[in-house]
Amino acid sequence: MVTKYPLEMPRLTVSMREIARKAGVSVSAVSLALRNQPRVSEAVRDQIQTLAHEMGYRLDPEVSRLMEHLRTQRSERRASSLAVIIPELDREGLAGYSPLTEIVKGIRAQADEVGFKTELFFLTDRGMTPARLRDILVARSIKGVILAPYAGGVGTLDMDMTGFCAATAGYSIVRPQLNRACPNYLQMMDELIDHLQRLHFHRIGLIMTYHRGGIGHKLLTSSYLYYKSLLPPAERIPILPLENVNQRDMTAWIAAHKPEVVISSGRVFNLLQGMGLAIPGDVYFANLDLSEPPKEAAGMDHRYQLVGSETVKLVLSQFTLNLTGVPDSPKVVLVDSHRRDGFTLPTEPLELESSGPPRQKRFVQAEGL
Repeated sequence: MVTKYPLEMPRLTVSMREIARKAGVSVSAVSLALRNQPRVSEAVRDQIQTLAHEMGYRLDPEVSRLMEHLRTQRSERRASSLAVIIPELDREGLAGYSPLTEIVKGIRAQADEVGFKTELFFLTDRGMTPARLRDILVARSIKGVILAPYAGGVGTLDMDMTGFCAATAGYSIVRPQLNRACPNYLQMMDELIDHLQRLHFHRIGLIMTYHRGGIGHKLLTSSYLYYKSLLPPAERIPILPLENVNQRDMTAWIAAHKPEVVISSGRVFNLLQGMGLAIPGDVYFANLDLSEPPKEAAGMDHRYQLVGSETVKLVLSQFTLNLTGVPDSPKVVLVDSHRRDGFTLPTEPLELESSGPPRQKRFVQAEGL
């Protein structure tokens, strides 16, 4: 006996006109509310969005993208702009901070490829506040926004993101919690320490010049501390923190722990040379960030231009899906950052003097070899 089941009826598409009729508002009000536009009050937006969800309304991303383009053509008749907000630095400070200038290069290149003009807005400008900047962006119909990272550590930005397709580069903007693109700090440090062991370095020291509390600081130190955990206690070199980065404390640290190679920043590279140490020679060195001098050293390539490019793509995906404001579940895109060879490390394994017996490599094979 064959049991016949009724065929499932295809789901009918719910239109904005039907939502408007049930809500007792105009179709344009529904359109504005579903795009989170501030021209409709928050209470009305919430009412319409809730009703649309209950009625099973689903956005057609292709239609949304076309309509967004048509609206832009009507209202502006010029290339769309993407706002890049610099929260901490002025123009001179930006020019002197390599990581952020590289991110901006990546943003400009990707934005230009898809037809957006990039405009920089500095919160350090006289009279500029987040609230005033928001008013400027809304008045100029700039919907795409990228928050640039802080140069001096983590921070917040008290700016209403309602109606914006927004993302940030790096980990330093902790609020608002936006989608973000970041270097892969853990991968870079894993690869670097693994490579140093392949070169037969036994005593690897870390002088940390990042500010405490940031995700980058935590990820880099986590990788190093895992490496240390695999060593006998007598062989573990303590991390020298930022507050001890001076010639006196570094001299004492080197004398006490005798590192064969130091992982740190260009600031420490200069201090080591100022102490009369030859690099390479007396000590070897790996740069935490190769966007800053010495750029030809061995070390970590954060690929900041790619970070900027991926941040633009996060904004563009929100345009396509008509998603605005702070996301309920922000996502993090990690770019494929890696270690890089340079003049401060040997190209072949060295036979370095060691007080102990030969040791086997204890770390992960981060480079897939």
